[in-house]
Amino acid sequence: MLKLTNYALTMALIHRATRVSAVDGVCSNTISSFTGVDCTYANFVANLDVDCNITELFIDDDGAFLAPEAAEAEVAAICEYDAPTQFVEIQGTYRADQRYFAGGGQLVDGDNWDMDTGRIQRFETNMGAKTLIAFPEYAARVQYNENTARGTNGYPANMNLETSCDLNTVMCCFTDGDFGDVTTDVCRHDLHDSPESNHIKEGWSVFPGSETAPHCVGFTWTDGAEELIGNMMYDVSLRNTINKGYREGVPGSPMCGCVEHMPVVEEASCRTATKTNEITYTFNFDIESNDVSASNAVEIEYSDCANADLATQYKANNPSDPEAIGAHLVGADGCADDLEDYLNEEQFLHQGQHSTKYIVPDSSKWSDLVVGEGIHFQPPIIDPIESDTAFRALVNAACQEDDGTTTGTTTDRFCIIRRVCPSCRSESHRDIYYKRKTALPPMGTNSTAGEVYLLDMFMNKWKSYMNNMADGDFELYSTYADALAGTNAWTHCNYDYNGIGFPRDCGPYGYVGNEWNSYTGYHHGYANHHGFYVELP
Repeated sequence: MLKLTNYALTMALIHRATRVSAVDGVCSNTISSFTGVDCTYANFVANLDVDCNITELFIDDDGAFLAPEAAEAEVAAICEYDAPTQFVEIQGTYRADQRYFAGGGQLVDGDNWDMDTGRIQRFETNMGAKTLIAFPEYAARVQYNENTARGTNGYPANMNLETSCDLNTVMCCFTDGDFGDVTTDVCRHDLHDSPESNHIKEGWSVFPGSETAPHCVGFTWTDGAEELIGNMMYDVSLRNTINKGYREGVPGSPMCGCVEHMPVVEEASCRTATKTNEITYTFNFDIESNDVSASNAVEIEYSDCANADLATQYKANNPSDPEAIGAHLVGADGCADDLEDYLNEEQFLHQGQHSTKYIVPDSSKWSDLVVGEGIHFQPPIIDPIESDTAFRALVNAACQEDDGTTTGTTTDRFCIIRRVCPSCRSESHRDIYYKRKTALPPMGTNSTAGEVYLLDMFMNKWKSYMNNMADGDFELYSTYADALAGTNAWTHCNYDYNGIGFPRDCGPYGYVGNEWNSYTGYHHGYANHHGFYVELP
């Protein structure tokens, strides 16, 4: 009988084995195996050895048989954490992976290549293309990620799929190796995008002119197609290092990470992984150790993407927002223009007026700055009630709207809220207009009583309560003319991630990430310079 253990993520990633108590060797060795179907409780039971009785298989610490739903949860945890090969098994420790992804460790700085790579070489020979590999997660990260609002997961620095990998794209950049002519140019890196690697809270670096030409390579995927991203991660990172000698990263940046945390470069190669047969899942019971474990076997083929260029493949995967990758991969010979724009933005060396940046609202039509950050720095009034009262008074000031008839009469409406954002990467988000259509939620700071601190909703807590586009509470526009006419309204909006303010991932045609503002310590959005104004009646 299998004895239930704690399958919380922490324990699961440290050790994935379940105690059992076999009777005279009954229900031992391979107890379940299946091919071509998902690793689930139903498939586990359907293929259970005839000597095993599912109703008497799992027991708790007191020796009592588990209820079916508890046994199902036990098998589900084994499927999630033990059946795939955990990434940490390749090098053997979280610390080794942590240092490697940051651009250091024995694989980069060690002096005995054969010894330092021996374990990985054995994995590559025996399992590299013969097993499903899980995307990196580590027990050592679980509590840290929870405590720092990075979600309930064990993802490493710069690779958090839950909170900071919105583009579903990972990249490694190497500066030491024989890359042939498959190299690129590094433009720049915002140091605050990867503080856990460079240990610098704020700052930036640029790489003008000539320097070592690195090789960047990555992979990208669509939602729901995550099955092989652990294999892809292995392929672009450790597999490149042991097979091709690729090492060392761009100074100040991680060697590998989600593109949101990596330096801006011109181009990157694209890799993918595919299965050439179906996955076989096998559950084994070791009668000597009284442990049950799960494993998998599958043939994996690593290859270039259909589009060998990472940006091109991303665009093919994301036709609704293809240009989002342009903030990270600027294209051949794109560094010069990117650096000019970036330095103007960061150092304010601009001359003249950019068509969509550094907009100064007309003071005859728009209020004084209500609140903002960066070059629009304006803190809110300290007292939230006083602050929200002033803000709501502007919104409730009875702006006028043509009633749509030929009489020329007008009706009262809420005044439009406007956010200008010179640092936003998407032009659609550099000037946004929020047009309220239904009554404002009750004022106050007691959310359990249904009260809403409206200004803070825009600053830090963009929520759906009485603020849902789909329910007709408001509309968003990219121009003032559209807002007045009610044309070209935005079609997508999401909400309810604490600490993320306006407009989260709302967009004109679909999801647009990282253009939100926050006043509470998040640093993954691009709206570092923005200000809010309200239309005057």
